[in-house]
Amino acid sequence: MIGLPPGNILQYIYLKKRLKKLRSTGLSSFIEIGSGNGNVSNIFLKMGYKGLGFDLNKSACKNNNIKNKNYISSGKYNVRNENFIEFNTEKNYDIIISCMVIEHMDIDLLEQYFHKCKKILSTKGVIISLVPAAMKYWGIEDEVAGHIKRYEFNDFENLANQFNFRINKNIGLTYPLSNILYLISNRIIKKKESDKLKLSLHERTVYTGNRNIKYKTTFPKGFNLILNPISLYAFHLLQRLFSKNKNNLVIYSELILNQP
Repeated sequence: MIGLPPGNILQYIYLKKRLKKLRSTGLSSFIEIGSGNGNVSNIFLKMGYKGLGFDLNKSACKNNNIKNKNYISSGKYNVRNENFIEFNTEKNYDIIISCMVIEHMDIDLLEQYFHKCKKILSTKGVIISLVPAAMKYWGIEDEVAGHIKRYEFNDFENLANQFNFRINKNIGLTYPLSNILYLISNRIIKKKESDKLKLSLHERTVYTGNRNIKYKTTFPKGFNLILNPISLYAFHLLQRLFSKNKNNLVIYSELILNQP
């Protein structure tokens, strides 16, 4: 987690706790959609999961291959620079996770995505989604990243009903820390990434697979003393306390199949 933004660190602290619990139930395989530089996949792999990472950004896939090379060489992980929707397999996977991905999808693509997930998800499998939340916070980052929307809690209730899932978890993350940093973050993005608004939505989506913006997506080594799981643990406790607050800037959702 060294060099990561505070919001990502808080998300990963919570994700690790959930993955540990899911691992204890016997789940062991995963697919990550939008695997980027491999940070989330690395969390899975360190916990003993085996799986695949999909991303459309070639440079991100290269970084992922480097970061997780030991797991790749041992056959526990594979990185694919391709569209998950077009992936053909007869194998079932226990967890399908996307972090900051489905907010890029229009209605048609979202439908294809969840149908694909249902097709290859194991009987006791889980679909995990982390998404930007609260439409009232729509801003320059959403534009630069090529987002279609920011999610609300009831959006996952609607998705569950539409695709015959059941909600296992549906909570907010990163409040209040990300909210405190929101305006600063937007100023940095406006200064460093406004030129990306000239790109198409698809190009912006691919671009977000490997953003490298100082003091936004990456931080110098000197910040390690304050940007680490230990120093931010108090904010993790706060995000748990305010997990149902509608001002959360991230939603963590788990959907599971309705059993016949």
